[in-house]
Amino acid sequence: MVIGCQKFIIYLAWGEKKYILSYSHNPLLDYWFLVEKGFTGMLLLTKPLPIGYVSYLFNNCTTELERVGTLFKGRSIEEIVALKVRKLRKHFARLGLSKDFLTENYLQNPIPKPFFDLGKIKVLEEKLMGRILFLNEIDQFIKKKGINAGENEIQDILQILFLERKCQRLPSICFEKDGRKICHRCGQRERILSIVCASCGLKCYHCEECIALGESRSCQPLYGVPGGRRAYKLPHTSITPVMDVQLSLAQKEASAALRQFVLQPEQREKLVWAACGAGKTEVTFQAAAEVLSRGGRVLFAMPRRTPLPDIFNRLKRAFPQVPVKMIHGETKDKFSHGEIIAATTHQVLRFYSAFDLIILDEVDAYPYKDSSMLQFAVRRARRKAGKIIYLTATPSGEIYERWRKRELSCIKIPARHHGYPLPEPKIVVEKKLRRASKGFNIPEIVVDLIHETLEGDLSQLLIFVPSVFLAIHVAEELNRITQLPPFNNFNGRWVEYSHGRDEDRELKRERFIKGEFPVLVTTTLWERGITVPRVNVLVLFADAEEIFDEAALIQMAGRAGRTSSYPMGKVWFVGSRVTKSMKSARGKIHQLNIEASEKGFLKPEGLQWLNGWEDKVNCLKNG
Repeated sequence: MVIGCQKFIIYLAWGEKKYILSYSHNPLLDYWFLVEKGFTGMLLLTKPLPIGYVSYLFNNCTTELERVGTLFKGRSIEEIVALKVRKLRKHFARLGLSKDFLTENYLQNPIPKPFFDLGKIKVLEEKLMGRILFLNEIDQFIKKKGINAGENEIQDILQILFLERKCQRLPSICFEKDGRKICHRCGQRERILSIVCASCGLKCYHCEECIALGESRSCQPLYGVPGGRRAYKLPHTSITPVMDVQLSLAQKEASAALRQFVLQPEQREKLVWAACGAGKTEVTFQAAAEVLSRGGRVLFAMPRRTPLPDIFNRLKRAFPQVPVKMIHGETKDKFSHGEIIAATTHQVLRFYSAFDLIILDEVDAYPYKDSSMLQFAVRRARRKAGKIIYLTATPSGEIYERWRKRELSCIKIPARHHGYPLPEPKIVVEKKLRRASKGFNIPEIVVDLIHETLEGDLSQLLIFVPSVFLAIHVAEELNRITQLPPFNNFNGRWVEYSHGRDEDRELKRERFIKGEFPVLVTTTLWERGITVPRVNVLVLFADAEEIFDEAALIQMAGRAGRTSSYPMGKVWFVGSRVTKSMKSARGKIHQLNIEASEKGFLKPEGLQWLNGWEDKVNCLKNG
């Protein structure tokens, strides 16, 4: 369905004791709806106008009481009409609208009564619960659900739901009193541009920020239907997550704390600060089960699509009793309904007051951490009394500041499941390390570290670099070097590179995990979402602060030591100088290890290694 500008008319309706102001695409429909509630007359105050204009006029020329129905209070209908016309004239001028759009057209009996399919109204309401969509999206949605309805019928049904206050209708682009515009789909005010709209015939606006999801225009309404009933206070069924792994002591404590969080009405948000590889996903399952047992819905959202299928499969295994759906940009059915939804944060823009619990993974990751649009979407997707759990290994920005100021309570998981400390990075300063526009020479110290990994530790190696250019050239140079002494038995291509524009990036990732080649040179593309059984990590040009900030360095270091088969993987930060980010990343990793030790989360052999590391640090400090 191709849907053009949708126009609405502001009207005033009255009965014996009270009057109401509203707006509709079809005032005749509203007339009969209101007749059944005791209203007897209707006056059309405007000609049809795009919803962006109508919404501004309506909000500025009416009161909250007038929108639901209020008493005359000694005033005649003529006096009320005169007042409303004066207000409309004033705001017409502010919008630059011609006064020709004003009218005073009375509607009275006899007018043919339209047909209401009450069954279809109920079905559509149920299907749309928890969504905020454009009319063309609703058309696609209901067709997928097997409901047969044309554009006019859909609009009529939505109008009835609006009159019954079961559906919120918003202009996609709203005009504010100060002259600014806001996009109601993404919450942004900055990138809203005026356009020539053939549908409107008037000045129109659209949002550049969320255009990837389809055009949001001031002449297009958004329809939001809240997500139905809230979760019950008491369980009405028993849902227990099926766990693939046994939780560690640290995970069990975090899981119990999150379960208490969802049961306590006074807390609305909780931060889970977990060491990389600490198994933060599984600790949320008991909290999710509590919500599901009470009839609630759960959203598991993350900024990036790459790790989503893995999370989706883990959720399906953990909750076989309930429908689990996955939604991302390439999903064919973006209107799937499930008690658990796994989705990218961009897709959350289509949800409205839908979830009792939102679990937001990688809250510090791009693009979520710097996007007020995505943060707005997550807040709108939560029900009024719903809760949000933020998961991260590297809290930063607003989340970190809220925790630091004690505005956001936190659960820490400082240890991995295998009971060994996190590999603590060794900082290597190599003055000869320089980025060049042509060619690249690998310093001898870096060659030694690669040799130590491949032939000393018999491990694979992840090398992180700050640019696509370096990923390609470092890999090519290493392929040349590994054919020479001191490397042995390196036949064929043993070094691959990967980056965001590499079409084979997923294939290379899988091949590397399977051990089909020993060295992968990559950009920050794989700072998350990759676990290799036996791997060391080398961050080359770690002093490139514009790319490798503290959070990125912690995430890259977190690729090492994730498995019980090789829990003490090695990490090196190599740069021509030591940056604040390098020192703070190492310091935060060490602090998590200290906390894990103090809480008794480390095995004796893990404690032995940690104490040995501290002895080395003390020796260096004492000269």
